[in-house]
Amino acid sequence: MSEGLAGTAGEMLASALLFDASALNARPGDRCRLKTVPIQDGVELQLWEGSFAAPWQMSILDDSERIHFTWVVEGSARMELGGGRLAGEREAVSGAGVIHSCPGEKGRFRQHGDYSSVVVMVRPDVLLGWSEVAATELQETVRRGRCYVDGVRGAELQAAAWHLHRALGATDGADRNSLELQARGLSFVAAFLEGANFPLAASLSGAEKIRLKRARDILLANLAKAPTLAALAAASGLSLIRLKRGFRALFGNSVYGLFMRERMHEARRRLCRGEAVIRVAADLGYTNASHFAAAFRKQFGVNPAVLKRGRN
Repeated sequence: MSEGLAGTAGEMLASALLFDASALNARPGDRCRLKTVPIQDGVELQLWEGSFAAPWQMSILDDSERIHFTWVVEGSARMELGGGRLAGEREAVSGAGVIHSCPGEKGRFRQHGDYSSVVVMVRPDVLLGWSEVAATELQETVRRGRCYVDGVRGAELQAAAWHLHRALGATDGADRNSLELQARGLSFVAAFLEGANFPLAASLSGAEKIRLKRARDILLANLAKAPTLAALAAASGLSLIRLKRGFRALFGNSVYGLFMRERMHEARRRLCRGEAVIRVAADLGYTNASHFAAAFRKQFGVNPAVLKRGRN
């Protein structure tokens, strides 16, 4: 245990904290609020709010058999993991997310001041049944049973966390509709999986590369109008998440990032051949020439008219 802590809770089982904040043995003056809501078998939502006047520490044995998707709403907390390749001290900070699972291991958690977070806890077999990305990119982690990914950020994740925190943290005495909470929780996890920078468990298979190249060909077949991601995924036989992650892995760009790059390169080729800016913009799907000019300038750093004049 660290020295100088004004308060220390004894070792507790994670399962004992799921529904009962009194297990924390908070000191007078400390404020703790714990709210846990099951939304389906093997999945719980949790709101944790604490205010500690002096540094406070608890030691927890993880017997929850859950993968924890945590977003820190306010404050920060330090966590010291006990052993294995994940051993060491880490910090969870506001405005970022953590994916954590260390079944059977002990950890020490330290907090001071105000801290709040929202968590979705998912049993591994349930997670694997939800999405292809979990089955491919998390399968080795789930099989090993240990995971710690921090610094997960993204606008969609932050918005999903805010909505979940608002729903769980309601103090008007009214319970939220269970269907709403389930939708909020699943959207939160989906945003986490999208925002986390997971290394691929293995290189893309030959079949996946073929599908991704087919998707690229469909995407670039008409540079005047990009297909929707859903239509592109369906046409190539990929899930939406595998399509997006596969593009980054194989082509080093997002789906629409690749589309815009090729669109602007086609525009430059045509301008260099002497074609009029307004004609090129229209052929590439732009009804507003200024929008075309802005996209071209973002790609190449010059206005299309300047490029065309330089070629005349």
